[in-house]
Amino acid sequence: MRLSRSIGLSTALALAGLAVTGCGGGAEAEERPAAKSSSSAPSTPSPSATPVTEKPAPPAQMLPGAAKVVRPEIAPANGEKVGVGQPIALVFKQQKISKELRAGIEGRLKVSTSPNVPGAWHWNETKGDTRVHFRPEKYWPAGTKVTLDARLDGVKLAEGVAAGGDRTVSFTIGDSMVNTVDLKAHKMTVVRNGRTLRTISVSGGDESKDFGTREGIKTILAKEGRVVMDSLSIGIPRNHPDGFYGSYDFSMRETISGEYVHAAPDNAESFGKENVSHGCIGMSTEDAKWLYGLTLKGDVVEVKGGTKPKPMDRFGNGYGDWNLSWQEWLEGSALGVRTG
Repeated sequence: MRLSRSIGLSTALALAGLAVTGCGGGAEAEERPAAKSSSSAPSTPSPSATPVTEKPAPPAQMLPGAAKVVRPEIAPANGEKVGVGQPIALVFKQQKISKELRAGIEGRLKVSTSPNVPGAWHWNETKGDTRVHFRPEKYWPAGTKVTLDARLDGVKLAEGVAAGGDRTVSFTIGDSMVNTVDLKAHKMTVVRNGRTLRTISVSGGDESKDFGTREGIKTILAKEGRVVMDSLSIGIPRNHPDGFYGSYDFSMRETISGEYVHAAPDNAESFGKENVSHGCIGMSTEDAKWLYGLTLKGDVVEVKGGTKPKPMDRFGNGYGDWNLSWQEWLEGSALGVRTG
């Protein structure tokens, strides 16, 4: 049985885990595709050694008694342990934020880290949502403790619109897990804290049918365990040659549109030999169980080697943040590097 693609899903539903879904590409999640990832974050994380001088933040404009109040969604959650690729993400659902207000807003988003890790915010508008994400130049160092103090209550977002609720979120970065998928070699190399633990035979997306796996840098969005995948979710009948209905174990979501890393025993004859899925990275149940047990949300999956490169979305379909070079990232910031 070959796996099929999923339609686009909301972030909230995706992170909560779906009972029925597809596997793979799905609808376009953002207007602007990602650029090549060759200039983005290296596989070995380390804090920047460059001295940092912060640009002073202007006072945020306040709007008491606003007609509309928008409370941003924030990830990761307070108290979580996450992987080295997890950005801090604030999403203002279906709300545009005036560009002239962004520097003042950034000034009220204080990120504290131990040890010190400089980073920067980056703004993006995708399908009506405004996102502001924070990441370092390179992946977070393992063991970093991070606190976001978001003092946004009453801050003006647009005419007649203010943010709602001050919030403090603290989380910890776990061990470094960087998994590299080579679609040409049909292999996944698992590197933990700089040491290669295992090379896994896999099968990726079938490029001959335009179902290629998105390339570039992705992160694990959620560990969903057993997921029921149904080709009807994208309009393919179950009795079609590309149709299916079944459950797949040790499933870990990489994109909102439905790319997973998971056990795919029905494709066992293809592992290490050919790419036959509709976007997911499939492997044996034994390997998938082992990887699932080691993985945190925010761990990195770097994909390369396709014959028809299909770039990972930068925003709106999971965390494609690391596909931007540091210079590109800073261009989307109102204040530039913050000291952490």
